[in-house]
Amino acid sequence: MACFANGSAVKLYYVLEGATKTAATISATASDSSYNDSGNGFLTAGFAVGQIITVSGFANAANNGKRKIATAAAGKITVTNVDGSAVTLVDAAASPAITIVMEGSIPGNPQFKPIRFVTEGLSPNINQIESAEINQARQRAPSRGGNYSVQGEIAAEMSFGSFDDLTEAALQGTWTTDVLIVGSTERSFAILERHTDIGVDYIYRGCRVNTLNISAPLGDKAGITFGMIGTKAEAYTVPGGATFAPATTSDMMVTTNGSLTEGGNVIAYGTEWNMSLDNGMEAAFSLFQREAYCVTNGIAAVTGTMNAYLKDGSLWGKSWLKPRPATSWSWRRAQTATRLSCRRSATPRAKSRPAAPEPLFRNTPSRPATTAPPLCESPAANHSAPLRRGF
Repeated sequence: MACFANGSAVKLYYVLEGATKTAATISATASDSSYNDSGNGFLTAGFAVGQIITVSGFANAANNGKRKIATAAAGKITVTNVDGSAVTLVDAAASPAITIVMEGSIPGNPQFKPIRFVTEGLSPNINQIESAEINQARQRAPSRGGNYSVQGEIAAEMSFGSFDDLTEAALQGTWTTDVLIVGSTERSFAILERHTDIGVDYIYRGCRVNTLNISAPLGDKAGITFGMIGTKAEAYTVPGGATFAPATTSDMMVTTNGSLTEGGNVIAYGTEWNMSLDNGMEAAFSLFQREAYCVTNGIAAVTGTMNAYLKDGSLWGKSWLKPRPATSWSWRRAQTATRLSCRRSATPRAKSRPAAPEPLFRNTPSRPATTAPPLCESPAANHSAPLRRGF
C-alpha cells in the first residue's frame, strides 16, 4: 500500500441511480399494503426503506402509481403514499407485466461505467456555521458544520463514444437516431471515486450535470468539462455483485481535423470556439439534515464565443443580422465524426482587436432561441452521411 494517495491512481466510475425490476413473481396484498416477490429478489435489486418507487402493470389501477417503501425484505416490501400517508392496495396475483422502477438509489448490483478524465474536483461544499457570541474568554466559540452539497468539475479530452451518458444528462434529452436535443428529463448519478493505491472508495450521491463546456482551441485537443452538483458524499464499500465496464479506447479529438460552419457556410479562418451550457441547478436543503435534500432544476442557457481572423466584413455584419444563423462544429476521424450545432444563435456583439501580425475578429454568440433548442446533432454513420454520435 502507498504511503499516501496519489492522483495517478484515482479512477472515476458512475452508475445511474435507480433501477427497474420486471418479474412474473410480484403480487399485491391489501391487508398490509405490500408488494410480494415469490422470487425473493427485492433486496438483491437494491430496494430499501425510504425509497420512492413507481409501480405499473397491475390490472387494477389502485395497485399502480408512485409509492414510498416503509419496510423492505427479500420477498416483501410494504408501502405508503409518497407523503407517508396510508395507501390502499387491492389483492392481485402475480403477472409478467408487473414493473417496479426505483428512483434515486444505487442498484443492489451496480454496473459501474468508467469516466475518462484529465482532472476532477468533486468534494463536499460545506457551509460552516460560525458563532457570533461574545464570551468572557474573548475567543470565538467553536464553529459547527452546516448544510453541504457535492460540487466540482470533471475535465476530460473529447473522444468518440466516451461521454454519451453524461452529455445526455447535461442536455436532459434522449439520444434518438443519434440526435440529442435539449429536453427536461433529469438524470441522477452516483459517482464512485476509487483510490486504488490506498484501497479507499468514496461515493458522491445524487449527482446531476449542471454545466457543460466544450472548448476547441487552435491546433490542440478538444476539451469537455462537466460541472456536477450532488446531494451527499460518503465512504463506500463496493458490493460483491458490482461490475466495472472497461473504458473506451478511442483517440482524443483534435482541432486539426474537422470543420466549422456558420449559417451553412464553412469558416476556414476560425481560431477558437467555445460553448457552455448552464442548467441553473441549485442544491435545496431541509431542517435537521446536513446533506442537500435534493437538487432543483433550472432554465438551460447556452452561450459561447468564436474567434476568427478578420478576413472580410461578413462575420462582423452578422452582429445585428436577423434571422439568426446556425453555428456547427464537426470533428472528424476516418469515417466517423461528431457534430455540435447551435441553431438560431444570436451574435449580440463583435469587436476587432488589432494585434501583430494580423488583426483578429472576436464573435461572441448568445444563447440560442428557446423555440429552436437542438444543440447536439450527429447523424448515424452510413455511406451517404459518414457522421455519428460519439462524445
